[in-house]
Amino acid sequence: MTASVVTFAPVWLNARELKRLFAALGAPAVDVRCVGGSIRDAVLGRDRADSEIDVGTPEPPAQVLARLADAHIKAIPTGIDHGTVTAVVDGRAFEITSLRRDTACDGRHAAVAFTTDWHEDARRRDFTMNAMSLGLDGVLHDDHGGAADARAGRVRFVGDPDDRIQEDYLRILRLFRFSALYGREPIDPATLIACERHKAGLMRLSVERIHSELAKLLAAPDPMAAMTQMTTCGVLAAILPEHQDVDALARLIVAERHIPADCPADVLVHRWVRRLAVVIPPSAVGAVVARLKLSHGERERLEQAAGGPIFTPTQAPTPTSVDFRRALFHLGAGTVMDRLLVSRAARPARDSHHDAAAWRSVLTAACAWTPHPLPVGGEDVMGLGIAAGPAIGRILAAMTEWWITAAFVPSRAQALEELARMAREVVGAKR
Repeated sequence: MTASVVTFAPVWLNARELKRLFAALGAPAVDVRCVGGSIRDAVLGRDRADSEIDVGTPEPPAQVLARLADAHIKAIPTGIDHGTVTAVVDGRAFEITSLRRDTACDGRHAAVAFTTDWHEDARRRDFTMNAMSLGLDGVLHDDHGGAADARAGRVRFVGDPDDRIQEDYLRILRLFRFSALYGREPIDPATLIACERHKAGLMRLSVERIHSELAKLLAAPDPMAAMTQMTTCGVLAAILPEHQDVDALARLIVAERHIPADCPADVLVHRWVRRLAVVIPPSAVGAVVARLKLSHGERERLEQAAGGPIFTPTQAPTPTSVDFRRALFHLGAGTVMDRLLVSRAARPARDSHHDAAAWRSVLTAACAWTPHPLPVGGEDVMGLGIAAGPAIGRILAAMTEWWITAAFVPSRAQALEELARMAREVVGAKR
């Protein structure tokens, strides 16, 4: 195989820090190149000056460390046993890995030997779109047709799928994640058959790895095609046995398109958890939380998203309803957004109570929500002669409902007046 002679010049290739690093590593006398995702993204037109850039070199780690020391560049041996060093050049971090070839694989980890052969290093990469390399001269080295595959949206293993999967079963999940992120063509049938044949190997992965890959896949802009293919070949059942019909996920993705573009990021956090909530039944939430070891925040978000609809089946969603204000006050915008979308996904698209205009209005209101704290508190209640105890909680609960019903409009003076009235009723009731 020979490298494709293609001139390619992404914007980050001219970064001063990168040029300094290449010089420190001995380029051009040493055949140092950029590798990995930054090249794939640039091929796809996702070229950014601040891209994370990985670097490959034919020299072993000890020589890399020595060269960086001579150039007064900070080096961190982040994965030295597998040939990886992190260099910090003028505040910018670069991961440098010595060229490798696998000498043994156990289905998850590989024993490696260092090599000076760029072709050997490319052969051990997972997908063709990840097997490209690029020198500062702008020549794109592409042994396996990765650029064409990337542009076509074709996620394809380097070499035989069975061999590559058995080297590392994590590649099954990476295949579907990359398909969700970069795929426009379906994964080819032979590869899907290989995934089905080796799906039992997924049980050798750590829970943390499965959690991470599932989260990244579900967070993709539209993971529907990948999730459907995972279901077809049995991979989804292997990692998420509780899953139900994924059609609800398709409806959720459509509903999410009505979210306003200016919706605050904190409202949209954990989008993948919301999508997980429609893939599993509510009764399975506890089991999924335990098995995937979800974080405390993820667990709360999943439980809340699966907690049921904001509106009853006979209600049309409206941002002016007391129920909607009550939900926003007690649950917050993020949870309300999740429940609205999850309940939308549970209903047929033809449901007249969930037309697009009404849906956009409530989603817009949720995104624009600003918390309105109750303007009175426990000290105000006790200042009216109510002793500490359950009565204070009951009065504040009643005040909260009054505050919500009044649409958060009354002033503190008006709230104090209403509080005094409620306190008189409590005192009178005791008599």
